[in-house]
Amino acid sequence: MGAASSYSGRFHEVDAMRGIAVVMMIVYHVIFDLDFLGAVELDLNSPIIWLTGRLAAFLFIFLVGVSLSLSHSRRGSGVPGHYIRRGVMIFIYGLLITAATWVYPHEGFIVFGVLHFIGVAVIITYPFAGRRALSLIAALLALAAGMRVSGLMVDTPYLLWLGLKPPGFYTLDYFPLLPWLGVVLLGIFTGDTLYPGYRRRWNGELPGRNHALEFLGKHSLTIYFIHQPVILAFTWFLMNI
Repeated sequence: MGAASSYSGRFHEVDAMRGIAVVMMIVYHVIFDLDFLGAVELDLNSPIIWLTGRLAAFLFIFLVGVSLSLSHSRRGSGVPGHYIRRGVMIFIYGLLITAATWVYPHEGFIVFGVLHFIGVAVIITYPFAGRRALSLIAALLALAAGMRVSGLMVDTPYLLWLGLKPPGFYTLDYFPLLPWLGVVLLGIFTGDTLYPGYRRRWNGELPGRNHALEFLGKHSLTIYFIHQPVILAFTWFLMNI
């Protein structure tokens, strides 16, 4: 937008993209829960279902990087405490998910899921914000390392966070640092490229705003916490009426 591109609020297109990820997440979890509760027998490994879940996760994690870039542009580089506190808070939310899934369903309880990952990733990757070339190089290295360790087995569960699994490991949600740190770093690179100085690089806003998607995107963390209990309760109710 030239001078008009300077912005003090939120970028609606980023919220809308996160809203799309929320919708895809809900769709995937509805399908997963229907199969898990035995209401419908589905192949969760079918390409469409699998891709829906993976793409939702990719968008969420990619947008973590974009948001880090935007926050860095707006706040400046001298506030590491903000990112450390934010990361720790999200990681604690992940521990609450671990505790909940230990109680039910217990089998396959979440050890290092998406919230654990995001909490750690925020702390690790915020120094890359504002360093466009470095974030891209680090992203490619993390993705390559993730491909290298994928499928490798170790005799200890203490490296799960990195991407190294013991034989027979099973969990309902698993996002190790490798390769997923690469996705966050790609988001940082993209945010630094498209929104330098907290301004849109292009002229004008994107057309066709969707306020419903923006609302979902703005409240994605709250929705993440409540959507599974709601889906499970509603499915159980329908199965028992």
